[in-house]
Amino acid sequence: MANERHNDAREWEIDSSTRQSVHPYTKYSPFRTATSTTAANLLAIDRGEIAVNWVTNPRIEATDVSMFTATGATVARDTGQAAVGSASLLTNPGNAGAGEGFYWVSPSVPFSVTPQHLTAQCEVRGASASGSVKIQITDASGVELATSADTNLTTSFAQITASYSIAGSTAAATYRVYVVSAANHNINWYTDKIMFEVREDTNAVSTYVDGASGLNYEWSGTANASTSRKRPAMSVIRGIQIKNESGTSAEIVYVSFDSTASTTTGISVLAGATYESNFPIDFRENVSIISASGTPTVSGVVWGVNG
Repeated sequence: MANERHNDAREWEIDSSTRQSVHPYTKYSPFRTATSTTAANLLAIDRGEIAVNWVTNPRIEATDVSMFTATGATVARDTGQAAVGSASLLTNPGNAGAGEGFYWVSPSVPFSVTPQHLTAQCEVRGASASGSVKIQITDASGVELATSADTNLTTSFAQITASYSIAGSTAAATYRVYVVSAANHNINWYTDKIMFEVREDTNAVSTYVDGASGLNYEWSGTANASTSRKRPAMSVIRGIQIKNESGTSAEIVYVSFDSTASTTTGISVLAGATYESNFPIDFRENVSIISASGTPTVSGVVWGVNG
């Protein structure tokens, strides 16, 4: 800012509150990566989107698929194709008309004075590159409220999505998610990565969530048989342990926080050495690394908290 002055420094500097200072570390980010003579982020702070998936067998890894009800078709768990994991839901339409497939019934979406936004998504793949499907959100009796565009099946998985907004002060109700043929055909298809989310903001989550998706993802109960969630990621860096695995003395690694690493401003980690912060630190942007020469591998973990 052009009108910034030296006594504005209190706004630039971080002064952790007592609560923040004693916050136990609840986030971590392990790493093992090669460095180079060009600075790169080892970690960039991004809390990400918090999300919850209400579907209890979203990746069809559990053998019980009774939560998916066939309509004008037969459905079964199948290990022949999978977008994630080792299985998907195989649908064999009856070839009697459009709208054949399956549906899933949501738990009751509670009353709220503010609008609520429903998003349903999945990935589909044809047994052959023919036929079309769509995903729909309906009311509890099957009346359509929202639908995706018709999607032509291919021999690769593709995401389809539908969204619907519930007006504020609407009574609690259940909803259905249908994945059905958009036109009459007899082409089998596979469905995987099924997700249903209820939000009170308008940030429809386009990234699929289940408890086995990686760091900060978890099941609310039994794996592949419960709802799942994505927790917020690290927002404050509180510590680091980093080992330079190189055995070549010239391959020094330099580490910087909230800045771009350089050989003059970074903390040096000699070949074969380990650097560990021995007192809680507080950085809010990034961890940057650079090597003096070569491409030494570094490994370790960044510790932090959320907020």
